[in-house]
Amino acid sequence: MNLDGKENYVILEAEGKGNLAGYILTVDNITGGWWGEGDDMIFIDGEKWPPSLHGTGTEEIFGGGASPATEYYGPYTGFHVVTNYDGSAWKRTNSMYRFFINDPIHFQKSIKVTIEHGHANALSNDYSSVAFWYQSEPHKKFPKLPDAAQRAPREHK
Repeated sequence: MNLDGKENYVILEAEGKGNLAGYILTVDNITGGWWGEGDDMIFIDGEKWPPSLHGTGTEEIFGGGASPATEYYGPYTGFHVVTNYDGSAWKRTNSMYRFFINDPIHFQKSIKVTIEHGHANALSNDYSSVAFWYQSEPHKKFPKLPDAAQRAPREHK
């Protein structure tokens, strides 16, 4: 069971006052089979466990309940890449988006946007993401990006 969110994948961590506008998440599903069911958890203004915004599974936050195996595009949610590599549903690249245009998530002091990698962080797939947010100054200094060699894609065998 995941009762603290500490091992979740972090999409955004920011300090200051602002609004979360959305994010894109890509999962390189190297294990095959259904990779979702990881709950989204958003901790606002220093919240401890449990977060006030706690979803029910990866596919639901992106508008794709029932394990979508095909691409679809909506105005605010969608799965824009579903690879189904080598005839296996959901294997390899799965990419999705969620925009909070009509329902922005406001924060006054801080925000930490996370998602489990599989139910209760039980899977070891490769995650990458981009977050979109508006924030007034001052803000926490952004961490240094890893060097190019550490950011390069790696082939999984």
